[in-house]
Amino acid sequence: MKKSTFFYFLLFGLINFIPLNAQQQITIGSGTSTWYYSPITRLFEYGASETIYDASEIGVTGTINSVGWNIVSSAYATPTGNVSIYMKMSTQSTITTTTNTTGYTLVYTGNVNNDVLGWQNITLTTPFQYNDSTKNLAVLVVHASGNYTLSPPNYAYSNVPDKSSYYYSISNAWNETRTMIATPNRTNIRLSFGNLSTVEIDGKASVKYYPNPVKDIFNISGSQSIASVDFYNLSGQNVLSQKFDSKDISINLSRLTTGNYLAKINYKDGSSKTVKVIKQ
Repeated sequence: MKKSTFFYFLLFGLINFIPLNAQQQITIGSGTSTWYYSPITRLFEYGASETIYDASEIGVTGTINSVGWNIVSSAYATPTGNVSIYMKMSTQSTITTTTNTTGYTLVYTGNVNNDVLGWQNITLTTPFQYNDSTKNLAVLVVHASGNYTLSPPNYAYSNVPDKSSYYYSISNAWNETRTMIATPNRTNIRLSFGNLSTVEIDGKASVKYYPNPVKDIFNISGSQSIASVDFYNLSGQNVLSQKFDSKDISINLSRLTTGNYLAKINYKDGSSKTVKVIKQ
């Protein structure tokens, strides 16, 4: 490919870069039916829900900074108190009616607002590292608010069998001895990612690059041996080049200024791949 042609595609690709401070939101589920048992039920004083979202539905890896659920009707002014949100990566693909917090990370504890219709996004107190694209994401939500309403918030859900369970009680808080109720009603979820890792597959070849956005160390790994990597800025200038002889490499980008770049990955077999990189 001629140099001028490469720069044309370079500039064209940069048009679609996301802002430097943006996070990528992944929404799973598009169903419009509603119910009030999951993720948090306000019809009862105590409740819990466990949900599995498949890796193929998430499509990226990175740091999950917030989680959200869509309240469609009956927003309730009083916040839900004593809410604990747990996350874990898991090979489990089918829900069971018994669960515990083993393997889970407590990512949020506190009150949750439910007073506005639409997506209610909760910033995690402990961002969750979802860093294995082969594993599913399990989300366990437990609340012991101690109060209820006869008009609880209704959340949008999709019909996905064997992925969700829930628990509710007037007087008994959830613990690992409680039996959950399996349901095909899986609540739609929105995950906000930062420090993304992207996996791309072209034919039999695959490449993974992360984090993106990146502050200093940028990692590339894949199924082919890498010969070199060239970084280009918005003006088409080659601002950094390094040679390698490995399938797994790390590059220090700390000396690059904040901005958008394209990284051209050159393989030992003569092929190449260009990916977008955001430098913070």
